[in-house]
Amino acid sequence: MEASVGLLPLPRPLMTAEVLDAAFRLFRAGMLRCLPFSGLMVLVLELPTLYSTFIEAEGSGFEIPFFNLVSYGVVFVLSVPLLGLMTMRLDALANGSRSPLRAELSAALIGWPMGLFVTLIAFGYPLALLVLRTVLLNSMPASAIPFAAVPVFWPVGLFVVALPAFWCDRLTPLASVVEAVRLSIRRSWHMFGAMLATVCMVTVFVLLVFIVEYVVAPLFGRVDLYVMATVESTLFLIVGAFGVPFVLAVLIIAYQDLKLRDQRRRGVSA
Repeated sequence: MEASVGLLPLPRPLMTAEVLDAAFRLFRAGMLRCLPFSGLMVLVLELPTLYSTFIEAEGSGFEIPFFNLVSYGVVFVLSVPLLGLMTMRLDALANGSRSPLRAELSAALIGWPMGLFVTLIAFGYPLALLVLRTVLLNSMPASAIPFAAVPVFWPVGLFVVALPAFWCDRLTPLASVVEAVRLSIRRSWHMFGAMLATVCMVTVFVLLVFIVEYVVAPLFGRVDLYVMATVESTLFLIVGAFGVPFVLAVLIIAYQDLKLRDQRRRGVSA
């Protein structure tokens, strides 16, 4: 499946629904090219959960000291080149070109150290909110959560396009972050809407995982933690393997849309 000819550059600025539509077409075209790497990335993300379920809970004697303190850091470090590789593959496909896998792997490895900084800036804020979600939820009444969610999550739209700026345009880490903020600051609500719609779409499939788990549990007659952990991890692997490329496709299209809007604004100003 090939991307539509002329997907990039965009013919005109897109509305939020059009960004999602173009991202889905890019995701559909590049799904098979990214699936092995997204599956590997989600498997890496599941390693802490699998370790705590099958090693620590069992007490098998293979426990790694302080594993819980460093596991997520290791997962983050290993995920960065995979994110970069998939971003470059989708961007090349959107531009109607195909670079060799060896060249993309080389670029991902070369950009790995600097990509750590950019990825941390791009996803650090939502990840921090995810870690602190229990504290945030307990610190406010339930009726206030919907009203607090918008201002709390709004800054996410300012930084997320730093990822395609770094991997697609090959900007320096600091320049990527500055460019992301410069482009997004005037269209922050546009970016927030695109990210919110993307999160809602992915969340639907995550909820399906829990529904399937709830349906499958009675079939075993009793709660088997190991079986349920295996089923849940497998389902999350499937959902994540398709969800990660879709999120990256949204970021690529949104970034190109912001650049086009900025170019037209500068042309009008000139």
